[in-house]
Amino acid sequence: MGRKGKPTVWVLTDDRPGNNSQSIGLAEALGWPYEMKPIQFYRFARFLARLPNGLLGISRVGIRAGRHLPLLPPWPDLVIATGRRLAPLARWIRRQSMGYSCIVHLGRRGAYNPEHFDLVVSCAHFGLTPHVRRMEVVAPVNPMGAGRLAQAATRWPNLFGQAPRPHIVLLVGGKSSFCSFDEETARRLGREVHAFAASAGGTVHAVTSRRTGEHQTSAIEEALGKSNSVRRWQPAGKENPYVGYLATADVLVVTGDSESMLAEAVASGKPVYIYPLPECFPGALGKVRERFREWVASRATAGRSGSNASGSGQEGWQRRLCAFLLSRSLVLPPRNIKRLHQGLYRLGAARPFGTELVMRPCPALYESERVARQVRVILKMQEENPAEAETKEMESVMTKA
Repeated sequence: MGRKGKPTVWVLTDDRPGNNSQSIGLAEALGWPYEMKPIQFYRFARFLARLPNGLLGISRVGIRAGRHLPLLPPWPDLVIATGRRLAPLARWIRRQSMGYSCIVHLGRRGAYNPEHFDLVVSCAHFGLTPHVRRMEVVAPVNPMGAGRLAQAATRWPNLFGQAPRPHIVLLVGGKSSFCSFDEETARRLGREVHAFAASAGGTVHAVTSRRTGEHQTSAIEEALGKSNSVRRWQPAGKENPYVGYLATADVLVVTGDSESMLAEAVASGKPVYIYPLPECFPGALGKVRERFREWVASRATAGRSGSNASGSGQEGWQRRLCAFLLSRSLVLPPRNIKRLHQGLYRLGAARPFGTELVMRPCPALYESERVARQVRVILKMQEENPAEAETKEMESVMTKA
């Protein structure tokens, strides 16, 4: 028997906008009323979140008392959260509800052990160990559904004024743990996208983000010239037409460092071009760490169909050890951003920058709807679309990606 009436939904949020966007995106795709539960953490909570899974277990350690909405009965039917700091809290809520509340966790690091959750949603390019409760998506879940985009188009009808079309919106990320973005790279980005737009007689409208940096923004502005525009990132609290740019652009060019911006762009159904940023590693220690992760990931799958598939010999015990490290998330495979790009190209949701400008729209990729269907199955809110059908759909998408 399924649950009666509309389920009650709690969305746990923290100070990470990208994480919150994923949780809200799923809640909105479900279409049920939901309540936001903003949680504030002490600074040492970041350190606690990095400890091996299970060390603290189901815990509220690190939460700033009195700085969040009360977590009290009646307990919700569903809890949605993203990120490793919120994972123990989601599990705590389920324990307080005596197992009544279902918990869905999104992201790479939060749900170390999928068996502790009703559903874990992670991207395929994370390379995590398959599990019956882990659902893989190509791009991160996000709130950019057709309804929100239509509202933004109505709210922001004149972002581009009388500038020549096509209106090419450049979404700029910035430096990350795996991409570099200095002034020279920013200047080259502006120069090349300017030429890209000029080939079609169009105009560039660049939108920067929190990670872009002032010097890099100025370099882009200089390279684009006065005939194009740059909207500089502003702190929260000021009116932000970002969704309006997604909704009204003719073409989107996105720097390849930002998984969330890429996911939001491909959800629009516009022609999307990915501009890859140079790869980097955070120093010598970072290189060692990434190489170790690659070694563990490759060793865990080596010899499965060969003579060492039974686990005998040195290669056998190495494979068993590495598989154990991955399965318990004691070691995480390296996040392969290029694999995300390739997956979007193969689905036709995006095109590589440097190819010819084609105004034909790309098919929209809105993973939130697919995840929402699986959540409804878990809550038994629909009779059709059983888990077996969802598994086949996931396998079909991942085969294409």
